[in-house]
Amino acid sequence: MNTPQLISALISLAIGISIIVLIRRDHLMHRDGIKWMLIACLILVAGIFPSWVDVLGQYLKIGYPPIIPVLVGMGVILIKLLLADIERARMQVTINRLVQRLAIIEAEQSHSQQSL
Repeated sequence: MNTPQLISALISLAIGISIIVLIRRDHLMHRDGIKWMLIACLILVAGIFPSWVDVLGQYLKIGYPPIIPVLVGMGVILIKLLLADIERARMQVTINRLVQRLAIIEAEQSHSQQSL
């Protein structure tokens, strides 16, 4: 195993351990942890078998195959950002509805106390 492969293996191992620790401390949900563990495994496989990028590049007729993992990574990041924005918007709608319900309850309580 040469140096880049060793570094890749160490990075994927560090990511895997970090994900396990974050899940155990309830800083990361299990669903997201599984996604991150998959990414750590992909980094490990790509590091141990770097020739798969060249084979895929030849199959797809890409002139510079090492760009494939970079493009895939950028695509994953863009998808993750989009999903985070969707989740944030959904949470904002939920918060707004809760605030409205609370305001209605407080108004009803205030009205019932004034009636007494």
